[in-house]
Amino acid sequence: MTATSDVAICNLALTSLGAEPISNILEDSPNARRCNRIYEHIRDFVLTDHVWSFAQERAVLAMLAADPVWTDDLMTVKYQKPSDCLKINYVNIKSAIFKIEGEEILSNVEGLKIKYTKRVTDPMKFFPKFVEAFAARLAGEMAYAVTNSRSLGSDLLSLYYEKKLPQAVSSDSQQGTPETVLQDDILVSRISGGSELYGQTGWTTWYPVGD
Repeated sequence: MTATSDVAICNLALTSLGAEPISNILEDSPNARRCNRIYEHIRDFVLTDHVWSFAQERAVLAMLAADPVWTDDLMTVKYQKPSDCLKINYVNIKSAIFKIEGEEILSNVEGLKIKYTKRVTDPMKFFPKFVEAFAARLAGEMAYAVTNSRSLGSDLLSLYYEKKLPQAVSSDSQQGTPETVLQDDILVSRISGGSELYGQTGWTTWYPVGD
């Protein structure tokens, strides 16, 4: 199953609610208005629930000429935040601290590079399991408005968190070598009889950002 449009995703959600499908998200119908009202918000919500491979972007941040107004919190450098940035996942400097303030990123270091989750608006770039998870989340949010059933909404949100999202994350994790911390060399030496590291991901100079 591949969704080719926002309408296809909305109709997956509406079908799970036993509701009438739509032909255009901007049409003048109750279900289209419900979808249009929350579609972008829920899309961005789901995009930030995992480091999706299709939504990752790398950037060398552009330093801004003006310094922060005050630096008591050690934020001495200002960068321009990428306009499509939803969440920063990795930075290239382990000691770096940073804060997103409006459309800027403040940090204590120069030369900051990031890997971030970007706002993906083209449904053609979504992969099937992501679409299923997105549709389940969308249905959960619309359930009460469409069916007047709070329990159905709760069930669909549970379906999203307990089944659809984990399935999508598992599928996405198969797109390449997992971005995890290198194996401990003591553990590896016990397994292999030496100290050589295996399964290196290439992220030895990049550091994950906590939630």
